[in-house]
Amino acid sequence: MEQKAQWKRWGVRAAALPVIIAAGAIAFSLIRGHAGQQNPPVQPPAQVIELQTAFEQVAEKLRPAVVHIQSRRTVSRPTLFGDDDANPFQGFPFEFFGGPGGRQFRMMPRRAVSSGSGVIVRSDGWILTNDHVVQGADRVVVRLHDGREFTGQVKRDFKSDLALVKIDATGLPTAQLADSDKVKVGQWSIAFGSPFGLNDTMTVGIVSSLHRNQTIGMGANQRYYASLIQTDASINPGNSGGPLVDIYGRVIGINVAIESPSGGNVGIGFAIPSNTARYVMEQLITRGKVVRGYLGLAPRSLEFDEKQRLGVKEGVLVASVQDDTPASRAGIQVEDVIIRYNNQPVTGEGAFRDMVARTEPGTRVPITIVRGGKEITLNVTVGEPRDTVAQRDNIPAAGNERGKLGVAVQNATEPQVREQFKLNENVRTGAVIVEVTPGSPAANAGLQPGDVILRLNGQEVTDAAKLPEIVRSIKEGATVNAVIRRGDQTMLVPIEMD
Repeated sequence: MEQKAQWKRWGVRAAALPVIIAAGAIAFSLIRGHAGQQNPPVQPPAQVIELQTAFEQVAEKLRPAVVHIQSRRTVSRPTLFGDDDANPFQGFPFEFFGGPGGRQFRMMPRRAVSSGSGVIVRSDGWILTNDHVVQGADRVVVRLHDGREFTGQVKRDFKSDLALVKIDATGLPTAQLADSDKVKVGQWSIAFGSPFGLNDTMTVGIVSSLHRNQTIGMGANQRYYASLIQTDASINPGNSGGPLVDIYGRVIGINVAIESPSGGNVGIGFAIPSNTARYVMEQLITRGKVVRGYLGLAPRSLEFDEKQRLGVKEGVLVASVQDDTPASRAGIQVEDVIIRYNNQPVTGEGAFRDMVARTEPGTRVPITIVRGGKEITLNVTVGEPRDTVAQRDNIPAAGNERGKLGVAVQNATEPQVREQFKLNENVRTGAVIVEVTPGSPAANAGLQPGDVILRLNGQEVTDAAKLPEIVRSIKEGATVNAVIRRGDQTMLVPIEMD
């Protein structure tokens, strides 16, 4: 009985065993299934996928047309940072220079080997880049996207900081130049190049601003850049000469500089507009150099209050006129407002400079000015710059009187004064500055002994006695314009009265 009961118990167990094993197998299967199961991927909105596809298409189109440029040169003196092996910015095509408000820009230093970027603009081997990328190079080596290397021949234009490199190749992929006049703030901007030697790099941002005017560089390497495109697309050492493109993959600018206190990207980069690049490129290919029109005046964009006071909606203020130039011979004067050039409206300083530069020397053009509230049209025969390498307009700062203004003056008719300061024979009236008080409005404005004040705050300064009379009528804290004579130039100088 006991044995039967025991077998009965074992029988129950034996019968239950397959059920237990089966249950365990099912549980293990379920555990395995849950362990291998993955959450479905994120499904981004269709608009995001379309945007990503657009960037991919831009990369596919532009990358083959972007090149790496290495400039090799012989140097007989130390470089800016010392030996290249010790240079943390080797390959960085910029050098330090002081900017407004203590800001720092960078342009290319001189070194034995430096690098930058470029973009192929013609399938027969023409490559657009910055002049400072190839400046002073004994040998320029171009590496294409497919890895091939070529030695290039260089055509340079210092003033625009643009250059062409010609390599012996055909059938190359090219980039299309856009119309930079149609670029708008807020549109996508995409930078290509070789930052820090990392070839084939693409970064994305927007167009942050337009028409930025900057003087960049030091000494003989100083250049004036008009109408730069500003972007927050990341631009770093090595991007110089590479293209800045729009969402269609068209080149809107050539990357040239960054604003940076540290040397790296801080979201403020600049590019030379593609329309400027196209003009320079065509000139270099057809003529071997860039021939520009020249007037001999310095324009300045108008402030809002100046537009209201002068009764104009747009235009440029003539800040200085040099003697014996097309501008002076045509009768253009300091404080004139140029509103039309060759029957085209003048919208600002950068646009005006481009219009003049792109006029063939010897061309006679009408220029409409506003003087004393009246429109006058003058005919000017455009000339060619006296210094075709790097013509620069120098505009000083301002003027004043001893005490309130901060200057001591004498009559321009005094023989001793004329002899001491070697006054131009055309100067017959005015107040000659013989001393400037340090820290005064005149000193802060940049006036110096020998300057002749001709007009102040819109009033004629006939002699030294007239100046204090005018100064006394100026309110404290006001900003006034002075017309001065310095050497062979007549200049407009803004003065902030303390």
